[in-house]
Amino acid sequence: MKPLLLSVDYELFFGDDAGTVENCMIRPLNHLMEILEPSGSKMTVFIDVMHYYRLKELEREVPDLRFDRELIDKQVSVLLKRGHDIQMNIHPHWLDARWENNKWHFSYNRFTIHRLWDEEDETDINTITGCITQCRILLEEIARKTIPDYKVRVFRAGGYRVEPFGKIAAALKQNGIKVDSSAAYGMESYSPEFYFDYRKMPAGIHYRFDSSVLKESKDGYFWELPKGTVKVPFYRRAQFYILWNFVHTNKGTYGDGKRLGFLKKEQSGHLWSKLGSRYYMFSAEGTDAIRWRYLYTNSRPYSQVVINLKNMSPFAMEVVKDSLNKEEIFFVSLLDRIKELGVYNDL
Repeated sequence: MKPLLLSVDYELFFGDDAGTVENCMIRPLNHLMEILEPSGSKMTVFIDVMHYYRLKELEREVPDLRFDRELIDKQVSVLLKRGHDIQMNIHPHWLDARWENNKWHFSYNRFTIHRLWDEEDETDINTITGCITQCRILLEEIARKTIPDYKVRVFRAGGYRVEPFGKIAAALKQNGIKVDSSAAYGMESYSPEFYFDYRKMPAGIHYRFDSSVLKESKDGYFWELPKGTVKVPFYRRAQFYILWNFVHTNKGTYGDGKRLGFLKKEQSGHLWSKLGSRYYMFSAEGTDAIRWRYLYTNSRPYSQVVINLKNMSPFAMEVVKDSLNKEEIFFVSLLDRIKELGVYNDL
């Protein structure tokens, strides 16, 4: 039975239609918790903290947003009581999100955390230091309603975009966060404005670093637990495409929104931009039993499976459930893995 890390992105869509909290987050996470329960598998849920921040800002004016925030609070409490953990995911463009005509409207000028101000003001959420600090405080407030001494241990930058890491390193140190889980080996951006390139990052399932996730440092202060990827040859890519588009058709997703264009291309694994082998995200999104088995069979123990709930379908959930029931795999949370690695002295 192969041990795998499991992390879940808990967020809305960022395109023209953000979707709903109920369908993009609550329903699929409830289903996933039910699937994991019999095997004792655990997961890490990366909360989109800036979304929660905007809900709190606007909930007095908009009762529907207060209801969304309360749904999240209740589900996080259940999640923690069942032994899973929550960590911090930051999408700064929520700072500019507007709620108009019962719909979120986005601007992407501050899509990455590096677009925030450089001033070291931990009280100003418009600065890098302030955003990380205020998000850490807010997430711990949510968790401490259930676990009084809860601490945030892991950071995930929205959309993979954690580089240049040097711009955020001091803020993470100041907040006692040593672990990043943003990068994915072999992946590259298709956005010239918000670029990243992880084709030459270290290939380990975990490693230490100092000023850049692209350069391993044996005694580095920070640890990278990268998102898993699997190199897939062209003939397998073609097989996966045929199965999903002509055999397992109309499976749909829980999420009821639309993905941002360039993110959709990146998250689909650069499928047809080039011939030959390509790296696929190690995920159960948009998968069937053959593709899923190929991915976990060709991954190393403790590789990280990343699931974005809004892109999952009930069909894909059942595929994962089957592999758990057959005891071919089991899932470990990032927090439990960090404990095993001895990253923090107080765990």
